Amino acid sequence: MLIHIDDTCSLQSVIDKIQQEATIYLKNGVYREKVVIDKPNITLIAEERGKVILVWGDASGTPMKQNFEKTYGTSGSASVTLTENAKGFTAKKIVFKNDFDYPNSNFENKQAVALKNDADTSYFEECDFLGYQDTLYANKGRQYYKNSYIEGNVDFIFGGAQAYFENCEIYSIARKTGVGYAIAPSTLETEEVGYVFDRCSFLSNAEKNTIFIGRPWHPGKREGHNPSALIMNSNLGEHIKELGWDSMSGFSPDNARFFEYMNKGKGSILNSKRRLLEEKDLEKYSKKNIFKDWDI
Repeated sequence: MLIHIDDTCSLQSVIDKIQQEATIYLKNGVYREKVVIDKPNITLIAEERGKVILVWGDASGTPMKQNFEKTYGTSGSASVTLTENAKGFTAKKIVFKNDFDYPNSNFENKQAVALKNDADTSYFEECDFLGYQDTLYANKGRQYYKNSYIEGNVDFIFGGAQAYFENCEIYSIARKTGVGYAIAPSTLETEEVGYVFDRCSFLSNAEKNTIFIGRPWHPGKREGHNPSALIMNSNLGEHIKELGWDSMSGFSPDNARFFEYMNKGKGSILNSKRRLLEEKDLEKYSKKNIFKDWDI
């Protein structure tokens, strides 16, 4: 099923009417609405990269329209949400954006998600994910991001998915105060692998030695998580802190499955806190092993 729309249409209304596998071609424009995709095998394709923008501006601390006494929370802040029912979702050249005014907001809870993804076998190619804190919530299932751009300043790639990022730009926006963090995996201890960054570029406008690669997230400080991330064959800019990884909520990166392999750049530094993956373990982190029956 093929559908063509422009920004005078509601993408959500179009999706609500779909009863089968569908490909939606979006003409250039700004699609300002909160979107939830709860159906399998939907594909979104933009007319041009960077010119089809799916955007909303809620933060975790934004009062809910239905009940001003409650706030949306991190998950509810998402501009676009893919539920577990959205298995097989594909996006090409789409911009996922949360334009909550993080720098000037007085909210205590400023997390503002551009995309929350719970969809297994979800695929993104030449997409852009724009926000500040908690931009991309890669939360569940197997996810693949290729030739894409992701930006933020605090934990802006986070969650428990098995996610493979290939040839992506990971851009850390400088903070006014304090250090920044690029990733915050919350991988379940039952999962063999969490996040893999292969041939990616970690870039920033921040000063030297001010951004951690990441830290281990244990949601609600609950047991059952063993955060996992591998940065390999990638270029790390000088903004990356010498220690590489930081603690989170009392959980040490020394106890997480954080590794690096064959990286380069001024931010790629060898020391006792930055563990190198042994070559014998590489196969475990391959796309073939992670995705298995998923032919990408």
